[in-house]
Amino acid sequence: MNTMIRDTASRLGGSFYARFGRIMDACFVLTQHDRHGATAASGDVSGQGRYATALEDLLITAGRPGGLTAIHLVGLQVLAAVGFPILWVLILYQSGWFEFLFEGPKQILFYLALALAGFLLPLMNIREKAASRQQSVALQLPDMLDLLTISVEAGLDFSAAMKRVVEKHRPGALRDELERCFHETERLGKGRNEALREMASRVRLQDLSAVVSALIQANQLGVSIGPILRVQSDMLRTRRSQRAEKAAHEAPVKMLAPLILCIMPAVFIMILGPVIIQMIRDASH
Repeated sequence: MNTMIRDTASRLGGSFYARFGRIMDACFVLTQHDRHGATAASGDVSGQGRYATALEDLLITAGRPGGLTAIHLVGLQVLAAVGFPILWVLILYQSGWFEFLFEGPKQILFYLALALAGFLLPLMNIREKAASRQQSVALQLPDMLDLLTISVEAGLDFSAAMKRVVEKHRPGALRDELERCFHETERLGKGRNEALREMASRVRLQDLSAVVSALIQANQLGVSIGPILRVQSDMLRTRRSQRAEKAAHEAPVKMLAPLILCIMPAVFIMILGPVIIQMIRDASH
């Protein structure tokens, strides 16, 4: 359209039409510029969306403590980023360090560090809860598979065996996930494979994902799941014992730093303190 208007203006030879064609070209360039700007803005929004999705996945893995959502968690982060420096200002003011708060530009870095620590504190807490929940699931998974294997080998189908496991298993994160999976399959009409995949994606644990993959494959091939569950249970127990051995081998190395920093100085003070005091007294006389 712009080319046609420009050609028409040149044929007519009128300055007005030529200017009109140039204006249309300029409007076309500005439109393309705005379109590129909108694309960049949508890219920023998608980046924010990815952050919100990551927070939502982390909250799901942590079991959604307190019914938090991603928006609530971001609000807590902002609130902590504002409140954490204020709290430390009050503490320093009560401790008699009021002059320290206004000593110079270096306090800006101090306040920024406190704000960053406050912003990261809720996120670190949620990550710790997610790791604790994953560890709880990893510890309970072999026992759950044993009970599920016994139920299946006793003649129950998978749904009835899962219901029995939910009824008999001790309370915990794994029982909650199994109860939710059973509720989705039996009452909401969701497919078993889909419910199992969603459970594995919520927990995000490698051992549970391996078990779910084996169950889905057995269901697709029509193979009996009893032997598969027993093999998976033995593998998980082997992995758990290997993790325990690894933790036992790492324990002395982890104890070395507290031993050097906390215990050894106290031992040196107890042993060498009286000797040093006696040497000082002898030197004074």
